[in-house]
Amino acid sequence: MDRAIFPTLNEQQIADYHEDGYVIVRNVLSAKEVDELRRIVQEQVKRDAYPSSLKYPEPAKYTVSGNRLADPGLTAIAEHPTVIGAVESALGQPAHLTAYVAYLRTPGDKGGGAHCDYKRWRPVGSSMNWVFAIIPLTDFDTEYGPFLVSPKSHKLTQVIDPDAHILDVTRPDREQLPPFIDPEVKAGDLLVVNEHVWHEAPAGTAPEDRCGIFNKYCAIDAPPAAGYYPYNPAALDALSDDGKRLIPVCFDKPIATTRLLIEDASSQESKFLLRRDAETSAWGLPGGEGWEEEKGVGWDVGARIGALQDLTETRLGLEVSWMSYIDDVEEEGGICRVYGFSDENLDIDALANNGYEWFTKSELKQRLGESDAICGAVDTWQQADVIRGKGKACRQSRHQFE
Repeated sequence: MDRAIFPTLNEQQIADYHEDGYVIVRNVLSAKEVDELRRIVQEQVKRDAYPSSLKYPEPAKYTVSGNRLADPGLTAIAEHPTVIGAVESALGQPAHLTAYVAYLRTPGDKGGGAHCDYKRWRPVGSSMNWVFAIIPLTDFDTEYGPFLVSPKSHKLTQVIDPDAHILDVTRPDREQLPPFIDPEVKAGDLLVVNEHVWHEAPAGTAPEDRCGIFNKYCAIDAPPAAGYYPYNPAALDALSDDGKRLIPVCFDKPIATTRLLIEDASSQESKFLLRRDAETSAWGLPGGEGWEEEKGVGWDVGARIGALQDLTETRLGLEVSWMSYIDDVEEEGGICRVYGFSDENLDIDALANNGYEWFTKSELKQRLGESDAICGAVDTWQQADVIRGKGKACRQSRHQFE
């Protein structure tokens, strides 16, 4: 986390970003670069875009995203040095690419209403420090459809307790939203937008496609509470040697299981709940087979909070209102996505049955060995320099920030 940042933004631009919630860097791409990237996105949409139920040019918003960054012509924009410099200037940290997204709206699409994109249940929206990096490939104006922002609206959301191990935020009051304005971004400009800024994208009137890059980057010390989007080796290999640092997790196996590190924080030395398998005698974390948080989500995959809540309640009788991503661990048959949960008011005696027992970190390392994945998860969970938020299931929190 001590990697040097080579900023694109000057001190005044950084101050403007923190004050208004957004900043513009003009003419990042040349007209030739814009035309070529727009042509590639249009070709990708015509061939294969999300949602697959649509057929171009049916009026709709089409998405080219995720591991598609490995497709010819799409990689460079993800690691463009001016973009990364601006993003890392705004974040104040080196960045991870949490979402690679190109949107294309065909004529007749209705546009998008006012919202902010901090969402506890989504891998792309649940970090405590992330930004949009928006690059229009057509002018975002009244003809094609503008991208409107509500300046300073990010200030309506506040961290409740800055000293907490896991951070929580207030719900913004939509009635207090400052008026929306048109920042007048043109094709080839870069618009860096704070995660809590409210924005909307009204429909345009142009007889041509509206197109743009809408990548998302989080600070490396602020992982998404729902977990990272899982990039595959092809996406990683498509990037330059320096650009590979932008990819937070990479594997070509499915997320097959999900488990929860449950921390009893009632005493000075925390304890963690493990279960001993009756057949193998091996110790493991609560959980089991996982499933996607939200059906039909398409490109934004990886959240397992809803599945893990169900597993924890069914097998332990414990209702977990939130959890936060820790790590991905390779297991036989796939990847195990591990989350953490901490509480000072657990009924530890009631939970210590049916093979479950509590252990301190030192006891875990003595019993399992310091190289064990569970011990590694505990160490990661307790890192003081990681900023974690509270991830929630889609069914719990979809209404909270919309």
